[in-house]
Amino acid sequence: MTNLSRLTLPSVLQVQRLPLRVVIVTALLSYALQIGAIVQAQPLYVIVGLTLFPWIMVFAFEYIWKYEHYGFYAFMLAFVFLQLGHLGEHTVQIIQLNLTHGNLAKSHGIFGQLDLETVHVVWDSSVWVGLAICLYKFSRNRWLYVAFIFASLHEVEHLYLYYVYNFDRAFYFSGGLAGVMGYGGVIGSPLYRPYLHFFYNFLVVTPLLIAFIRQTTHAYDQYLARALPHLSETELVATTNRLQRVIARPGDVLVTEDEPSDRFYIITEGEVELVIKTPEGWERTVDRLGPSRFFGELGILTGKNPATARATKHTELIALDAHSFTELMKRDAVVRSDVEADMKRLHELKYATAAPPIPAGG
Repeated sequence: MTNLSRLTLPSVLQVQRLPLRVVIVTALLSYALQIGAIVQAQPLYVIVGLTLFPWIMVFAFEYIWKYEHYGFYAFMLAFVFLQLGHLGEHTVQIIQLNLTHGNLAKSHGIFGQLDLETVHVVWDSSVWVGLAICLYKFSRNRWLYVAFIFASLHEVEHLYLYYVYNFDRAFYFSGGLAGVMGYGGVIGSPLYRPYLHFFYNFLVVTPLLIAFIRQTTHAYDQYLARALPHLSETELVATTNRLQRVIARPGDVLVTEDEPSDRFYIITEGEVELVIKTPEGWERTVDRLGPSRFFGELGILTGKNPATARATKHTELIALDAHSFTELMKRDAVVRSDVEADMKRLHELKYATAAPPIPAGG
């Protein structure tokens, strides 16, 4: 039988910030808008625009969450999606050219109103800068160098075209729009301009996509890395793919004193207070935990939590199931020592008799 876990996307490529029902509702709304635009015989750019519109907020929320958890990798993720869309625009133009037997006037892609030299040079300059930034952050990813070389050639092409368009308009309309490498251009090639720029984009996007896939194998949750700083990159990536997102409202109890834990928790937003029962039956707050702090490990390793963990406000956490956490502790002695140090600290807080209780207001 096929191991379905091997077919699962890495967690970083899944929708993590929003619940599945929101994604389903968004997909249905997008489809309804698309069908409505088609029935009304709207132009192609309106159909595509309405199809994408409901997804804008989904992508925005998801991007913010991924940037908080995965750092600069989220920038690369968004960058790749935009470039795939750009390549899609050129692909549609090539299809239109073939359907209209080469009629460029009827082949401007989806968003033909943006088929302007200024738009081209601004977009491709942004691509060049974006790739330069990715290279700076992920300098060991060799495929980014390949993408950067082709992006540089493409950038030179558009800078030349932009110059000719603005300073020699007569030459531009009498053949200068072929650019440097287009058919009849300064150097020239067998490719007319639309096909040339399609291949430029293809040669940028293909190595960029390979670089992105390779970088995905190194992506891990930043909160996990801060909570357990001695985890190796391999362990960070593997553990990240087992994490679950948890939401707690004010007053929600996540683990209970003297009971076992079923998960190891790391706080990513909000606050959790650790409270114990005194012999007199009163509650005493022994600690307050903020982002990157963890709890629940004692309840897994010893079967009894030394304190109750309760959210004091809206709190977001990432959690690792008890089995995965136990296996992680068995594999990595350094990380186990970090966890044991925190366990000792909490034990001392619980049984310290000299320290006064922490006031309820913080």
